[in-house]
Amino acid sequence: MSGVDDFVKDKKTSRGFVTLGIDTDKDQVQYSYLLATSIKICDPTAQICLIVDKDKTDTVPKKYLEVFDYITELPFGNTGYKDGFHGSNLWQVRNASPFDETIYLDSDTLFMNVDVELLWDKLQSYDIAFLDNAKTYRNQDFDKLNTFEIENHYDLPKFFSNFIYFKINSPLAVEWFKMADPLFQNWREVYKKSFNELKPNSFDKTLLVNMTCDFLDVSKEISVDIPYFYDLQNRGQRFWNKDIPYDWTEMLNHWTNVKKQILIETHAISNGIIHYRCENFVKKDLISEFTNYLSEKNSIRET
Repeated sequence: MSGVDDFVKDKKTSRGFVTLGIDTDKDQVQYSYLLATSIKICDPTAQICLIVDKDKTDTVPKKYLEVFDYITELPFGNTGYKDGFHGSNLWQVRNASPFDETIYLDSDTLFMNVDVELLWDKLQSYDIAFLDNAKTYRNQDFDKLNTFEIENHYDLPKFFSNFIYFKINSPLAVEWFKMADPLFQNWREVYKKSFNELKPNSFDKTLLVNMTCDFLDVSKEISVDIPYFYDLQNRGQRFWNKDIPYDWTEMLNHWTNVKKQILIETHAISNGIIHYRCENFVKKDLISEFTNYLSEKNSIRET
């Protein structure tokens, strides 16, 4: 591909992945690039779309273009630009997706040896689906008690927000994103009216996802279990220590072998969808390792 202009922006294809890449003073698109590269390693035929801010398509560094099949723009622009909470644009993802079937992923996510075809098969029967559980890096059940504090207090659903599957023309998906629109755009007012006792400190994308699900009363029909989904949020790892640093990389040694596994301390994740959350996890050599391995696999495939 010669440049951004080669990307199709409105053609519908059967199914694909989308991720949000809003750049700031720091290169944020690199995380989307690493995610897309990891998906292509697992499935070279996977279709991947990068969603950017309105009128920002041409600002995507050319070095990242090779792994994205589509680039689309937020139709209403970055509604979180004033306070920097770019996750508040989640309500626009359906409008920005070029696919009939979509898996949305937060950019700080990584695929390791995932059977992508089986993943799609798992989701096929849903109109819209959210993950209701996760594993820790030690392969234990993720601790929802410590991490879903507001949801637990108000008896709200407890879904994760970094992975969403939906059929673009499903009435339920249309209804969900339509409900998410005012909640995400007016989250401060929503908080004031909804929470009298325990209150969130700031914008919380996961909480707003769960509030949307609760208002629509659809939790049972949208809940999906993917046993190889890992979430490395520090408070969910079942550490019995109150002084856990926000960035788990400050506390835990880790190594990545792109062909085999991620090692955290003495525990290996050999296959899975990994929400690593911590920007410090991503170094230039890690991106290079994934990029080189993808190039190696493509070269073998072409011969």
